[in-house]
Amino acid sequence: MTRLVTSSVHGGSYGVADDGGYLEAWARLEATQRALTACADAWTGTAFALSTRQMDMLARLPAIETAGGAAGASATASHRIARAVDACNDIGAMLRRVGDECGRLADLVARAHGLYSAAESDSRGLTSKAVQLLTTLNPLAMTAIGASVGLCGAAYGYAVEGSFGIAHASRATSWMQEGLMAGIGAHLSGMAGLPGLMGVGALGGDGRHVAAAAGRIAAVSAPLNDRAQGDRLVVTQTTPVASERPVGYVDGTAAALHDLRRLGAANGDGGRTGLSYATIAISRYARADGTNAWLVTIPGTDGQPDSPFGWEQNVELMGDDAARRARADSARFVAEAMRRAGVGADEPVALVGHSQGGIVAATLASDYVGEFRVEHIVTAGSPIANHPIGEDVWVTSIEMEDELVAALDGAANPERDRWLTVRGRLADAGDDRPLVSSPVDIDDGPLRLTHDLAFHEAAYASAAQLGSPALERHDAHLRSTIGGDYQGTTYWRGRLGDDADE
Repeated sequence: MTRLVTSSVHGGSYGVADDGGYLEAWARLEATQRALTACADAWTGTAFALSTRQMDMLARLPAIETAGGAAGASATASHRIARAVDACNDIGAMLRRVGDECGRLADLVARAHGLYSAAESDSRGLTSKAVQLLTTLNPLAMTAIGASVGLCGAAYGYAVEGSFGIAHASRATSWMQEGLMAGIGAHLSGMAGLPGLMGVGALGGDGRHVAAAAGRIAAVSAPLNDRAQGDRLVVTQTTPVASERPVGYVDGTAAALHDLRRLGAANGDGGRTGLSYATIAISRYARADGTNAWLVTIPGTDGQPDSPFGWEQNVELMGDDAARRARADSARFVAEAMRRAGVGADEPVALVGHSQGGIVAATLASDYVGEFRVEHIVTAGSPIANHPIGEDVWVTSIEMEDELVAALDGAANPERDRWLTVRGRLADAGDDRPLVSSPVDIDDGPLRLTHDLAFHEAAYASAAQLGSPALERHDAHLRSTIGGDYQGTTYWRGRLGDDADE
């Protein structure tokens, strides 16, 4: 079964004139749908009334025949009524189809231009705050509720697909993931210890308690991880098989995401590609004025024992301590690779990353501002809402509403002119109408976790086909950031060890 994703656009810049014009178009389409639906109801109501009249005439035919009346005339009238009933039903169905199409167009306009954004954000925020409050007051009970909801989702997946997996559990709990993480963060950060309403009033939807909790955990886990993995970073330039170069010329966000996915796959198939885990790509674009622009492609967590992209590094990157974020092994690795590739302090840089790779991109944009000129980051499935990214940096985030990982920051992304979020969700597999959704490029089978980059690619494609001006501005900015003649891509591998390692 082909999986489909439908998306909406949040944040970004539209312009006041655009907002007013598209809001008026949406309102007219909605009003037209209501009017056509009312007309359709009237026509089908007329058909019902005529049908009732026809049945009454048919019921009287035997009596008319017995009395020697004109039964033929009555039969003819009944036939004419039947034709009128069919005509009324046909007209009603036609009007309903046109009305439904107006409603679909209204929905497309709203999704493309963020007209649902405020309402969706308010609803999502209220739900998250309620879950956060309940989790802060009783984390064990809410965690148990979350586990129960997840088990119900997994059971549903087993009943429908024969697969008792985590993907359906994650989908079932999507409505509470953000609030649950925020509540657990508040509890771990010590905010839950405030008495009564003070604790309630201190809770917010900005995820700062998650960052504080991650900082507390990282203060303990980072030294332990250094002892386990070692903290000596070895960065090596590597070369893939000539026929298997996953990253090439990029002409926009969609291509950058596709190459990011190809790099992740190539890293996992080293026997064929010549690459291995914890390998990033750095592409150089030469400008007419003699300067360079750079695109850095960063895959996500691989969890290998000597990899800088381990599990613990996620905690360090999500903490509230800027120095510790910058010292996280994955951030150190990418920064060192950029230095060796020749990225200058005054040269524009764009970064695209999946999962931990996106968190690294956000860390470089917020904590390496004195060394690199990061102008644009693209993240897929990355919890970066709490990173203090400057308002001069353009951020394009793609998230699936039920993937869990993107909700680990306990907050929705900021909505501002230069921070745009594409929010995707699984669509009805039977709804193949144009522009409603985009297919996911994965093999058929049981539902996978939507943290798979294939879902983010589909989410971006779904948003892009809507023609959103905000999305087009972000895509144009990425193209301008790396504008120039493509000069090639270098690949860099990171490894961790101690001083005794070769």
